[in-house]
Amino acid sequence: MRHILFALACLAAPAQAQSLYEATSDLATFPCEASSLTCTKLTLPLDHRANDPDKTIDISFAMSFATYESRGILFFFVGGPGASGLASAENYLSSFDEGLIQYMDIVFVDQRGTGPDHGLSCPLAQARFEAAEVSIDQPDTAMQVARTYVTECTTEMGRDDILPFVNSDQAIRDSEAFRQKIGSPKVWMYGESYGTQFVQAYAAQFPQAVRGVILDGVVDLNLDAPGFYAASTRASESILGRIFAECGRNPDCARDMGEDAGLVYDRLMAGLQKQPLTVPFITATGSTQPRPLTAGMLEATAFYALYSPEGRSEFLRALAASARGNHLPLLQLAYSYMYIDPETLVGLDDPSWFSAAFYAITCTDYDSGTGTPDDRAAAILAEAAAFAPEAPRLLRAHYFERIACAYWPYQGPSARPAQYAGGDWPTLILNSDSDPITPITMAYSVFDNSRNAHAVFLKGGPHVIWGRGIGCPDEIVYDLLLDGVAPAEREYHCEQDLLGEYTPLTLTDPAEMADPVAVAQAVDTELYQIIPLITWDGLNPLTIGCDFGGTLTAEPTDYGTDYQFADCRLWSDLAVSGSGQEINVDEPGDNITLSLSVSGPQSGDILYRLNLRDESWSLSGTWNGKPAALPRLRP
Repeated sequence: MRHILFALACLAAPAQAQSLYEATSDLATFPCEASSLTCTKLTLPLDHRANDPDKTIDISFAMSFATYESRGILFFFVGGPGASGLASAENYLSSFDEGLIQYMDIVFVDQRGTGPDHGLSCPLAQARFEAAEVSIDQPDTAMQVARTYVTECTTEMGRDDILPFVNSDQAIRDSEAFRQKIGSPKVWMYGESYGTQFVQAYAAQFPQAVRGVILDGVVDLNLDAPGFYAASTRASESILGRIFAECGRNPDCARDMGEDAGLVYDRLMAGLQKQPLTVPFITATGSTQPRPLTAGMLEATAFYALYSPEGRSEFLRALAASARGNHLPLLQLAYSYMYIDPETLVGLDDPSWFSAAFYAITCTDYDSGTGTPDDRAAAILAEAAAFAPEAPRLLRAHYFERIACAYWPYQGPSARPAQYAGGDWPTLILNSDSDPITPITMAYSVFDNSRNAHAVFLKGGPHVIWGRGIGCPDEIVYDLLLDGVAPAEREYHCEQDLLGEYTPLTLTDPAEMADPVAVAQAVDTELYQIIPLITWDGLNPLTIGCDFGGTLTAEPTDYGTDYQFADCRLWSDLAVSGSGQEINVDEPGDNITLSLSVSGPQSGDILYRLNLRDESWSLSGTWNGKPAALPRLRP
């Protein structure tokens, strides 16, 4: 990637009066439960506008103190809304350049509605809602689904005490109270996705707090709910078409798909709209359960996959498997994106994500319209029907969340805030042209109307672009934060891949099954492609059903992962039993070893080893009654 030159002049910014460590010396601090950071709690008004001393809420903040002399304080606001800042902190910090940790004090917050103290979650109701089949063609059913979700979710949470006060305005005042508690320093504010909405409103409301603003995956505050969802849906439609076209240009993806990926998707969707597919799902006990794959699940999975290059390739691989008759990877992807436990079909309770907080915040930040809840929902569905020609593949993204908001017990204001205008501080705007939820059109709108603004716009890449380990935009952000060096130009473009590395489907040619090396390498490949293993936390043993029968167990060890295969059929014609071991401790002896007993049209007992340092492999054992060995290479 071409190096980008920067201006040598530093921005005029006040020197940091004292470090965060010094500023919090009078606060009660303690080790954070979810990370190695230092935490503190502030008891704040439940309703800042009423300021009733008898009604309070505890808000938790996590602090990463600069290793060396601090060059400033960065308030880091995560996305969602509904993500826990504290539970995500270690993840974010590990992705940054070491210099940021050394020279910057960083503050994360569990915004009200998230975290262990007052997190809003209704996993039972959420799982039913996410998997429900809704359509603009059956508005009464769609309205009933949304109505039922809101009733069941609010009952399941049982948090009527705080629900009216979970919104961005109250949360901004929580963070401002913390800033004032530590001596009212001017701070850098970084927001990603929803966090950009938060930061823009914070900076507009408390300009005296701002040293600089970084917006990554930008929400245009001035857009109302119809405008936001229309822009997002148009972008997601375009990006889905782009990844289908990119699949056609990738030889492995095109070969696996067999024809145009868009045609494969459209044919599958048309069939699902007539009738859900029944997918044989192998449980962790090895039993088979019939599971439905619905049109709504496919549509939601396609949309969520657009967030990252890796997710896009993962989705295309699952779609290609479906085109060849194996629908389980798509079903597993749907469960993963919808936070549904594939074994129990119950919503997953994730300490880093609070799904009900998403609605509690979104529905009270935006207005759903006028009239009764039914009036609002009906109007949203009618609007979606009119919009349908613009979204032939992903219309659900336009209305699904909005009809839930129509029934939410607390509604947002009808007037939208003024568009962010920047200020005397620097504003750096970051966005990708393949961002499906905060499309680049919103970033341009904010950029065009902001004072002292610079922008980095990325061709390809993910939703939210800082901290991916790529020089553009990372070095631009670090120069601004750590050295106060503004970009020399107002706008920069750079490029990343639209798709992550595509892993071809394995053993698609029956002739490959006659080769023991190909079989062993296919098993090795699938260990890193099976959806439940990709999403596994790696902390506790996991047993899953294989695609066509049998089970696979993964168990964490001090050196990596141990695997056990029990008649595991990753392909319909081959069953694998035995064990595997991954040793991955950054040492010369790191390797993957598979000791496998294979049965089916081909059979044998083989020992395969892949050296992770030099990527060499070896094979021994028997195959089809003969000694197994590496094939002789030919010139």
